[in-house]
Amino acid sequence: MEFWKAILGLLRRILIGPPLILLSILVGGVVYVVLPAHYTTDVSLVLATPVNGGTVNSDKTKQGLTNPFLSFNDALKTGASIVILAMNTQDVWTELGAPKDGPTEITIDDGRTNPNVLDINGPYIYIRVDSESPRQATTVLMAARERVATELFKWQKTLGAPPNTFITSTDIVPPSQPEADHSVNWQGAIGGALLTLFLGLGIAYGVVVRREPRQRRRPELAAPAAPPAPAPVPIPVPVAAPEPVEAQASEPAELPVLDEDSSATMEFPAYRAGPLSPVPGPRKANQDDGEK
Repeated sequence: MEFWKAILGLLRRILIGPPLILLSILVGGVVYVVLPAHYTTDVSLVLATPVNGGTVNSDKTKQGLTNPFLSFNDALKTGASIVILAMNTQDVWTELGAPKDGPTEITIDDGRTNPNVLDINGPYIYIRVDSESPRQATTVLMAARERVATELFKWQKTLGAPPNTFITSTDIVPPSQPEADHSVNWQGAIGGALLTLFLGLGIAYGVVVRREPRQRRRPELAAPAAPPAPAPVPIPVPVAAPEPVEAQASEPAELPVLDEDSSATMEFPAYRAGPLSPVPGPRKANQDDGEK
């Protein structure tokens, strides 16, 4: 799916699609003109018995006439098949002017290649010639037509048939005028145009795929280095004031008990906690001095 999208994208490009289409049309036109046109011509024959029939009667007074239209039978079809087999050899075609791998082709059959023949069970001989020249096509067709009569006469003479009973060949459809057949030209033109289009798209697709990595790298190398973005200014966040911690009453520290025998107890008396004697104020001291 991606491939066809890329192909459609190439066709839409102004520098790729329209020039490639014009080139394909040009190539198709050149091929159409260069290829020679083919001309076809044909003739249809039928074998018929003579009016006197196929048998010689010794009594001429009793000899009757026979309608050839009432004499079509399998014997005539067999005779037509023999002539067709004798004509369909490469040596005969070469003698008629249609050598192997040449520009002229000849077809000889019982009418099965002729679309106008509805029933091929009759003693028909159909000759068709295809050539690049209308004159050559007509020449080969007339030579093949005469060769059919020659082969038919030769085979009957070889088999010892009486001359007055010889089968004859008659034209059902006379030789036609050569008609130009441009089907080969159209086939070549269409094939050349399509081949040019697909080949051009393939080359363009390969070039575009190779250039994409380079085009991606070039902007990175050519573009100037962008200045560093300024560092974001930190926004001061209000900090809640710490809650006052209630002072807890500290428990009285336990004093160590000193030993009386130590030197410390000898120099410094041990402290004993007890009530302190009141200190006399100044007024009381003055009264005591007056009493004395």
